[in-house]
Amino acid sequence: MINPWHLRGRARAVALAAALPAFAAVVPASAQPAGAASPARPGQPAAAGQPAGAGQLAGAAGSAPATSAARSTVVLPTALAPEDAERGAPLASALDALLADTAQDLGLSVELAHRAASKSPPDEAELMERARSSDRLFIAPSLDLRGDDVELRLALASGGARSLRVRVERVERDELAVRAAVMLRDLVAELDVGARAAPPRGEEEPCSERCRGRLATPARSLGKATLAANATLYGGLVGFSIQRSSGSDDPRLLYPLLAVGAGIGLGGAIIIAEEWDVGVADAWYLGSGTWWPTIAGHLIYEGRFAQHAADPDQERWASGLIGGTAGITLAALGLSLGRMSEGGALLAQSGGGLGLTLGALVEWAARGDVERTPIAGMGYGAALGWLAAAAAATQLDMTASQVLTIDVGALLGGLGAAALASPLVFESPTQAQQRAWVGAAAGGFLLGAGVTWYVTRPAFAGARGSARPSWDRFGLPMIGVIGESVVGSRRAPALGLGWQGAIP
Repeated sequence: MINPWHLRGRARAVALAAALPAFAAVVPASAQPAGAASPARPGQPAAAGQPAGAGQLAGAAGSAPATSAARSTVVLPTALAPEDAERGAPLASALDALLADTAQDLGLSVELAHRAASKSPPDEAELMERARSSDRLFIAPSLDLRGDDVELRLALASGGARSLRVRVERVERDELAVRAAVMLRDLVAELDVGARAAPPRGEEEPCSERCRGRLATPARSLGKATLAANATLYGGLVGFSIQRSSGSDDPRLLYPLLAVGAGIGLGGAIIIAEEWDVGVADAWYLGSGTWWPTIAGHLIYEGRFAQHAADPDQERWASGLIGGTAGITLAALGLSLGRMSEGGALLAQSGGGLGLTLGALVEWAARGDVERTPIAGMGYGAALGWLAAAAAATQLDMTASQVLTIDVGALLGGLGAAALASPLVFESPTQAQQRAWVGAAAGGFLLGAGVTWYVTRPAFAGARGSARPSWDRFGLPMIGVIGESVVGSRRAPALGLGWQGAIP
């Protein structure tokens, strides 16, 4: 039985000894692995009461450079093989605590918030993508239980790097804490050596004639153009809304307000892009918080409050401004949690559109009248759909292709169900028939989204390192030539329906 508390207590002592020479006496002599200790210098005997192995380990760790002192680091959860998930969970938990403590002792700044947001350990391609789009240092450990031994694998990805630094070692379980601390120390030391060899930021690296002109460093704020376009358009809309809310139709007031609003929006976008590194996904996520709440504000007021207002045209534009301001604020808060992925930005955008559709169906079902435009339902649906999708985008790791596939599946399912149930609304349908048609359309909408999510979801419990299953992993139907008929010297193709692949 694994005792994770014993591992954690010993791991803390070893991590401190590996990072600071002042704590060298804490490590027992047996902790030094064979072949890892360097011979003692002549004329420098070990201090009384201090084992030689501990002094050599601390001396090697103490020589690590201090360039990593301010580096933000994310220690990802330890990955385990599916068959080892239950019995290896305590060992993995203790290793997570050990690596976090060791990273702090090495001068790294461990960010626990980003680690908690990770639902599953990423594969190497995903780890490289996260490292390239961030300035953080990612540490991805994994364990493979092999009888009485443990195979420890540490992968380190530095921000902006195009390669991983990986170390793999098979050790006994009693020595796992020592080797994990030493392996992490060596990886960080190698990274710092490479950082010192690289030219300072802002200086050009010497390059031969063949590589000159090659774009090697991504530009800062790649989403500047997207952010500027959205901010300029919304600034102009704000100026127009102010003019309409005031009740004035004078063009001498309209055009200056449009110009001032667009100019402020453009200037603000440029300042933000210069101050922060705004990616394309970040800009589109912020744009979703700009437009969908604004549209929702207009629709909600028009369908719910316009009939009771003295001047609905003025108040409708003010309602749109309120919705847009609230949406921008919430989107900015979402971006403060971390960088946004392309899939997350697309999820926020599609949430507003799909929510608008579902809101319309809900109002139709409540009223039992499909001839009346469901303006209020579309407004509430757009607001709630965007809010739910924007919140989910900060927590879920989805690709843009997955989001698009789910959107297409939902729309096709809803349209197909509505077409099949269309006889219910022929001629003069009753309220019950109209509600039945709306229910069929909503059911097909949700069923299509659920089916496409199921067939495109990542692998749940596959072997480590195995490829993710695709949507056709169970085979595909085949229509066409499935065989051949032979009569004497004559041959003819046999047409029919078949199945190609493995049937579950």
